[in-house]
Amino acid sequence: MNITQQFNPVRLVIGKDSIKALPTEIKQFGNKCLVIVQDNNEAMMKIKDKVVSLLDSEHIEYDIFRDVRPNPLLSDIKKGIKMIQETEYNAIVAIGGGSVIDSAKLLSLSNKMNIDWEKEFSSRTMIKNVNKLPLLCVPTTAGTGSHCTQAAIISDDQNQKYSLYSFDFFSSVAFIDYTLTMSLPNTLTASTGFDAFCHLSESYIMGMLSPIYKVMNVDAMKKIASVLPSLLKENKPEYREIMSIADSCAGISLSNGGAIIPHAFGEAISSHVYRINHGCSLAIVYPSFIEHYFDDELYGEKIKDVVEIINYDSIVVENGKQARKIMEQFLDMLSIPYNLSAYEISQEELEKIKNSLCNQKRFPVESVFSIIEDICTLG
Repeated sequence: MNITQQFNPVRLVIGKDSIKALPTEIKQFGNKCLVIVQDNNEAMMKIKDKVVSLLDSEHIEYDIFRDVRPNPLLSDIKKGIKMIQETEYNAIVAIGGGSVIDSAKLLSLSNKMNIDWEKEFSSRTMIKNVNKLPLLCVPTTAGTGSHCTQAAIISDDQNQKYSLYSFDFFSSVAFIDYTLTMSLPNTLTASTGFDAFCHLSESYIMGMLSPIYKVMNVDAMKKIASVLPSLLKENKPEYREIMSIADSCAGISLSNGGAIIPHAFGEAISSHVYRINHGCSLAIVYPSFIEHYFDDELYGEKIKDVVEIINYDSIVVENGKQARKIMEQFLDMLSIPYNLSAYEISQEELEKIKNSLCNQKRFPVESVFSIIEDICTLG
């Protein structure tokens, strides 16, 4: 057996209405917090109002920072950093999905410390800050897993995405309250749910998970495959609960096992085509990845395991093309497009995507060129 490790310091408070424990958790650190939220729609406004009502009831002081957008920009985050530097807070509360939580991670780490975040975009160092603010996460989607990871995905003003890592990015507490996901529309339920499936499957394929986490990982993959298509047809609380727990399992898996080609290439796609969200960008890459790596010496057997989990009709899969068809059928069930042509890509956008993928450094271009050619074909 290979030597493996597992580590995740995030304490999870799990269950219906677990958010009610938020004031008690905040008071362990003090009585004033900064709330990070993107409340630009009715559903998120209701969730934000519910949270601040809890804070008001316990006489907890708070300010609200709203300048967060999907694929968060560092220039926006710097406005929140200014608030952190000018006001004494005891904790940060992040209410939302990955964009909000990732932004909150940078704010937390910027407390009483001047960090050149642009420089960190190209740095491999893991920033530490003994004065970081405790981060309490309230996820409102079941897909990003950010509340359980040591990573933050941030964009510059050209919308180029960068991955930042620090063990100080781990949240102190996260509240897995599925009731907060009940109003999530089907499109986001599907794309964030597929993101969670990718976190699980990619970390499984990487082969770095400990035997303990592998059991959790495979079980969570099977639960998403079983529940997500049904949830899109019927918004049952029990389905939402399963997805919320599976999402946390996915984040924990990602924090230990890492991701592979779909995430690396998906982030490049959404960097250049802002209207393609993260989960949808993964769907564009994943079928081609499955096909071209089906017989790979390192990853092939684990890819076959993943395909079997979504092989609802128990079809005998003998090659990459058949495996790709299984993945595409799964995406069809989720109503997620898996071709760039579905997004009316311009020639300029296509060239930017292709150049970005050909110039990435993580994977030798010759080993992934067939995937690049495949996903960049609009026909």
